[in-house]
Amino acid sequence: MKHKVTLKKRYITSLAALFMAGTFMATTSNASADTTSGSSADSTSQTEAVSYDQTASQSQINQSNVVVLSEDNPATQQNAQAGTADYQDVPSVLYTGTTPDVINDANVTASSADDMKASDFNNEPTDQPTTLLGKIASDVNDKITDVTTGTAAKVVFPIGFSRKGSDAYSKLEDIQEPDRYDTSRAYGGLGEKYDPAASETFYNAAQDWWDNVADKQTLTIPSSNFPNETSTATFVANPGSKQTVIIGQGWTEHPDWVGVVSGVWYNMGYNVLMPSQRGQFSGDGDYIPFGYYDSQDWKNWVNVMDSMVGPDEEVIYYGQSMGAATALDAAADPQLPSNVKAVIADCSFSSLTSLGNSLYNGALNKINGPLGKLIVPIKLNSIPLIPFDKTMQNVDKINEAKQGFDLDDASPIDAVAKITIPSYFITTEDDDFIPDTESVALYNASVAPIKKLWVLDGAVGGHAHAEGAVEQYQQNIQGFLNEVDQANTASIQVA
Repeated sequence: MKHKVTLKKRYITSLAALFMAGTFMATTSNASADTTSGSSADSTSQTEAVSYDQTASQSQINQSNVVVLSEDNPATQQNAQAGTADYQDVPSVLYTGTTPDVINDANVTASSADDMKASDFNNEPTDQPTTLLGKIASDVNDKITDVTTGTAAKVVFPIGFSRKGSDAYSKLEDIQEPDRYDTSRAYGGLGEKYDPAASETFYNAAQDWWDNVADKQTLTIPSSNFPNETSTATFVANPGSKQTVIIGQGWTEHPDWVGVVSGVWYNMGYNVLMPSQRGQFSGDGDYIPFGYYDSQDWKNWVNVMDSMVGPDEEVIYYGQSMGAATALDAAADPQLPSNVKAVIADCSFSSLTSLGNSLYNGALNKINGPLGKLIVPIKLNSIPLIPFDKTMQNVDKINEAKQGFDLDDASPIDAVAKITIPSYFITTEDDDFIPDTESVALYNASVAPIKKLWVLDGAVGGHAHAEGAVEQYQQNIQGFLNEVDQANTASIQVA
C-alpha cells in the first residue's frame, strides 16, 4: 500500500497559502487528515433513513417521532446481528486497567500562542510614529493593508468556511491523489512502536464491516438554531449495547471515513452515532461554523439515543480535529445530559485564531526559507502587506456577517474551563496541521475532575492519525473510561 505520510504536508502548504495575497488556489500542495473521504462505495443505498417530526419541541424528540423512509438491505441486517464478531481476526477490547494521567514522552509544552483570540487584536497597543514622515508612512501602510488584508480574508473565508469552497478544495485534492482514501492512511505512516501490522489488519476489517456489514440508519432532528433546517446523522446499533459514542466530524472529513474509524468504538462494544457537521456533506447550511452551532444539537441527539437505546444508556462525546472541538463545545453545554459520562478530544484546535496563527507562520517560514539563502539573508517578521492580525480581524467580520457569531465564540480553550465531566486530550507529535501544543494547552486549561493527556511521539502519520495506533488507542481510551466508571461507582457508594 502507498504510504500517506505526505498528505498533511500538502494540506499545510495549501491552507498557509491562504495568507499569501490570494494565491491559495494556485499553491495547493497539501491535504487535510480531515479531508479523509472513505475508500468505500457510497453507503447511502444501504442506509435506512429515519426522520424525527420537525414540529416537535427539542424536549419532545423521542422514538414516537420516527418515520421509516426506506428499509435496509435484509442481508446487511442479518450480517449486522453478528456484532463485533464480524471483525475477522480482530478481538474485542477487554482491557480492565487504567491509563496514566499524562503520556508525553516528547515533552510537548504549550505557549501563549495556543490561547489566542481575534478580539486580542482590537486591544493591542500600537507604536505611534513620532515624526511627520513616519506618520505619513504609517497612514499609507494602514490604507494599503486595509485593502490587501480585506482581499486575503475574502479568499480565506469562502474556502475555509463555505460549503462550496471547502467542497471544491476537497475535490481538488481527490484529483491530485485519487487513492488517498485507502485504509493504508491509518497505518502507512506508523512507526514500528505502534504496530502497523495490527493496524492494517484492524482497518481492513473495519472497512469491510462498514461497507458490507454495518446496519446503518440515517436520522434527522430539527436544528437547534435554524427553524427550517435539520441535523442529520448516521447511526449503527451494536446489538444489546447500552453504551453510545457520538462522533464529531472533521473539516471536509467524508462520512464514510468517519464510519471506518467508528469501527474503533463498535469493536469496543459501543453504538455509534455520527452527526454530519453543518455546512458539509449531508449537513444543512451553506457555511461551516466549526462546531459552534453543531455542538448545540448534541444534547438533542442524546435524547434521541436515549429513546432508541434505553433510559439507562451511557454516552461518550468524541471527535477528531474540528469534530473534537465540537465535542468539547457540546460537553461545555450547561444543559449537558447527565448520562454523558466523558469527552475525548483527538487533535482539537484550541482556538481558530491560534490555528490561523500556526498556518500563517507556516506560510511565513516558506517565504523566509529561500530569502535566508540570499547573499544578504533576509528574515521577514510578517508576510508583506498581509499582517496576520488585520487578516484575522477581517475574517472575523466576514464570519460574523455570514454566520452570526464571532470566531472567539467557537473556542475550545474557553469550553474546557467549563467542562465538568472527565476529559481526555489526544494528539500526535508529528501533527503538521493543528500543533500538538494546542492539545496540551487544552489539557492545562481543563478543570475536569478527571483529565488525561496523551501525546503520541515519533512517527504516527500526522494530523488526525492517532487512531492508526489502534491497539494503544483502544487500550488507553478504555483505561480512561474504566477510571471514569470506577469514580462514578465510588460516588454512588458514598451517596
